[in-house]
Amino acid sequence: MSNFNAQLNEHEDPGMFSIRGDLDGGKENQGYSDVKQFIGLLINDEEFLLPIEVMNEIIMVSQLTYVPSAPRFIEGVINLRGKILPAINLRKMMGHETAAPTMQSRIIIAHFEEHMVGLIVDGITYVISLNQEELQNQTLPGKGRSTELVSSISKRGDKVNGIIDIAKIMMETGFDPNAKEEISENDS
Repeated sequence: MSNFNAQLNEHEDPGMFSIRGDLDGGKENQGYSDVKQFIGLLINDEEFLLPIEVMNEIIMVSQLTYVPSAPRFIEGVINLRGKILPAINLRKMMGHETAAPTMQSRIIIAHFEEHMVGLIVDGITYVISLNQEELQNQTLPGKGRSTELVSSISKRGDKVNGIIDIAKIMMETGFDPNAKEEISENDS
């Protein structure tokens, strides 16, 4: 053990445990507030990004319980430690053909305000940190369900990815974030 401590002290470097350069795009002098983190999602062989701040966790695709008369993109519900959550198949929501889950398929537990949902994706690619210069508030060109769920894009060199907007997903499911406010305003 003392030999290990001697080796540790010999190679000690104040930045030894610093991973900040990797997390914030490699720019040492830039603060975290200028950087946003995203996770890469594969949906029908297309890569999209989802802001990390809307994620709670990532789980394996588990047993789903079918819900009659649910919208076609809701695969069913999952029981996450006693809490029942809708499981939304992003492949279906974006208008792609249905495919059986693979070993790479995952459910991303995400939240919008106080509501949680499971987002079924074909795979996860990586976590990336992007600077404000690499983000642009615009939708992707073209028509289709995929572009309707995107509210901004990332551009890194030649690579462009749509950033999925959790609020748009929730609106598609029928969630109305203003419903409580409208009721309270009408009652007064």
